[in-house]
Amino acid sequence: MADPLSILFGSTARVKLLRFFLFNPSKEFTFDDISRRAKLVRRTAKTEMSALEKAGVIKQKTVYIEVEGKNKKMKAIGYSVNKDFPELQALQTFLFETAPIDGKNLLKHLRNAGVLDFVGVSGVFVREFEQRLDVLLAMKKFSQAKVEKAIRSLEAEVGIEIRFAAMSSEDLMYRVGMYDKLTRDFFDYPHQVLVDKIGVKDEVTSSNYRM
Repeated sequence: MADPLSILFGSTARVKLLRFFLFNPSKEFTFDDISRRAKLVRRTAKTEMSALEKAGVIKQKTVYIEVEGKNKKMKAIGYSVNKDFPELQALQTFLFETAPIDGKNLLKHLRNAGVLDFVGVSGVFVREFEQRLDVLLAMKKFSQAKVEKAIRSLEAEVGIEIRFAAMSSEDLMYRVGMYDKLTRDFFDYPHQVLVDKIGVKDEVTSSNYRM
């Protein structure tokens, strides 16, 4: 049997798929999800996923997906990381350190959406792959479509899904003041603040914010 690591890094598409799976270790995806989110044509995705299965990095599993417009689920083949792969943690570390996943690159993309009042990162940006949110951002006037476009352009570059929450600056300050679940889940766990023009950090660390 060939050394699994010898067939991992055969193409850019394969590296994108590796990042996609290794940075979403607790999720299962259908083939259509994978090719769409990793921005790969179906033939390329199929070829590279076969290689990753052969290497033992990913595995198949039966999943049930919702059928649009119907109150039922359909059986399908899902793919996920094989958590028993011996070099999993080392591979995660290597791919993270060699990927353009950093605050500077994120801000470069997000500034295309407008003037940023607050940007914080967690999840994949701080190597906490199990967290549910990667980016929290706020703007005085924001367009969800423009923010999504900026995020998707970064996703296409790094080959992974980026989970984000975007809102108005007023809404973010209100949520922080109310200690709602979204902001609590972000600020109570490892994170970094990249931009803060509206005093979110001061509000979080004030006596009014319940830690």
